[in-house]
Amino acid sequence: MEALIFKIRLLLLAWFHFRSHSGPISLVKHFSYKDIKKATDGFRRVVYISSKRVAYRAKFRNGHAAIVKEVRAAEDQDDTAFYREVQLLGRLHHRHIAALSGFSSGPKRFLVFEDMEKGSLKEHLSDPLKTPLNWRIRLQIAVGIAAAVKLLEHRDEEEASIAK
Repeated sequence: MEALIFKIRLLLLAWFHFRSHSGPISLVKHFSYKDIKKATDGFRRVVYISSKRVAYRAKFRNGHAAIVKEVRAAEDQDDTAFYREVQLLGRLHHRHIAALSGFSSGPKRFLVFEDMEKGSLKEHLSDPLKTPLNWRIRLQIAVGIAAAVKLLEHRDEEEASIAK
């Protein structure tokens, strides 16, 4: 599942590369490191840890609940690549995708997503305490993901043919 998500992310970034231009990010809020640290209770509210990211549950002063993901930058990722990713994620809006509501840049980078009240797809598929998804719903999710990948590949082919 993570490999599929990674491939979709790469396709989205490639597709966005053709449509983006450098400039300020206007669709998402910029948080300071101090705000992130306070909202995550000093980075003690860990939701999950993977080799590439750590996620924390956050509660901001205005009552906004969020999931904060620390982005461990690859050696070759510069600020431009990070801001491009923020622009892309800030423009993605879908009822089944957690929306990006902010970011924090600097020595440590963070992405701030809306909190998922009912939990993530990964939790529903693997957590024994969550209500399991039936096979009809799982198939609908798979078909939806395949349609999105096909759409992105089609748009990528159109962009390539226009660029020629």
